[in-house]
Amino acid sequence: MLFNYVCKDDAFTAAMKRSCEDKLTKFDHYFRSSNQIKCVVTITDLANKNKSVEVSMSSPDGVYLRAKTSNPDFYDAIDVIAEKLTGQMRKVKTRVNKTKKKNSVSENFLLEQIENDAVNEDLDIVKKKKLSLAPMDVDEALDRMDALGHSFFIFLDSATGLVNVLYEREDHGYGVIEIDK
Repeated sequence: MLFNYVCKDDAFTAAMKRSCEDKLTKFDHYFRSSNQIKCVVTITDLANKNKSVEVSMSSPDGVYLRAKTSNPDFYDAIDVIAEKLTGQMRKVKTRVNKTKKKNSVSENFLLEQIENDAVNEDLDIVKKKKLSLAPMDVDEALDRMDALGHSFFIFLDSATGLVNVLYEREDHGYGVIEIDK
């Protein structure tokens, strides 16, 4: 695994590097081309004395895993990320075993290496909704999203006539995804 560390507003120590590599190199044995896996660890200091830690793993075959968390303690954050990535690996195994199709994911992972840990994850769609979109501006959509208590809201932009998705970001700001035709 090839590691790359990006630190924003923080000093990165040798102990932090050792901890990252100890926790994350265990994912090597899940990939067929483990010597070509790129792992990017991004660490950012947040205003509330937390550290935001993000780990992205990608292979040349197009397999991509990502986990992000914030925690005051960097070492606890790496532990949480390792657990999240392990959960993602189990989900991949469950999906591949459920579909029984050969695809790039099933060919690039060593599925027999992924522990099952008695995780019974139901990947079926349990609810479907139909929406009728009313034209509104972003401010009105934000008010409606807050009133509903949702973390995202789909609306028809009155200015452009296009479908937009308003969402709450992890930093408690808001973002808008504009859908092209």
